[in-house]
Amino acid sequence: MKYIKSCKILGLSDIESSNITLEILKRQYRAKALQYHPDKNKASDAAAKFQEIHDAYEYLMLYQGFSQKNPDDDGNDVECDEEEPSDYQSFLMSFLKNIMKGETRSSLFYTIINRVVMTCEKTAFDTLSKLEKSTLIKTYEILKKYKDSLHFSESFIKNVGELIQEKTKDDECVILNPTINDLFENNLYKLTKDEKVYIIPLWHHELVYDHSGNDLYVKCNPMLPENIEIDENNNLHVQVTLKIRDIWEKPTINIELGKHIISVPPSTFKLVKKQMILYGKQGISKINSIDIYDIQRKSDIYLTIILEI
Repeated sequence: MKYIKSCKILGLSDIESSNITLEILKRQYRAKALQYHPDKNKASDAAAKFQEIHDAYEYLMLYQGFSQKNPDDDGNDVECDEEEPSDYQSFLMSFLKNIMKGETRSSLFYTIINRVVMTCEKTAFDTLSKLEKSTLIKTYEILKKYKDSLHFSESFIKNVGELIQEKTKDDECVILNPTINDLFENNLYKLTKDEKVYIIPLWHHELVYDHSGNDLYVKCNPMLPENIEIDENNNLHVQVTLKIRDIWEKPTINIELGKHIISVPPSTFKLVKKQMILYGKQGISKINSIDIYDIQRKSDIYLTIILEI
């Protein structure tokens, strides 16, 4: 089936059709297109894979209703409502804008990453070595996560990691372990260090404070149930396995996220083994790097249901 094949090509196989948003589709397309773009990827089959990725994206744009053409029309005149770029530089710009959405210093990081991507690894490393610590660490996190799409080797990523270790060897780090209830309740932690007091918002991943001339890193590593994960945008990814015979006659199934309960009517389930349900803006607070105590915007909850007989 063309739909299944297209989802597999773009890495969308585990997401229900109703949960594939335009943003998700574009993000996956750009990541794959960058990875196999013939301007950067010199493999013999790169051009063919790049075209396959473009065809899959074009088909899913139509299938999901993001374009008005017929998704089963294989004619050459099919075009999506919004044209995607074809050259590597434009792809890179679109990709970086998407992954850094909401980042207060996005223009700075775009400039840095664009510069290091478009040079050899030696020159890229020299550029990164001149960055101040917080900018270097954030840039490293982006490069490490998207190294395949941005064409960086494992050895390069390792060298940048060692550079960060050298630059931060005199800094201090405090690790906090909030619970899922702490995150939903927007709890704060009072940290006392050398008679100085810091109030830590526990839904953040990492905060950096100036402490007596050195950087004090406070990392929040939540202690979560094994079936719950948090991504970089504070979205919750929950996986639950249910037996059909135990749920089918129940009016609702309660999924416990600590004290927070999600009630799901079994009538909404599809008769497939694995499915995902999206609960938009019902998760924990999103991170606001300008006002660290802001709790107005909420993240999403991605609930994956696995049905067993």
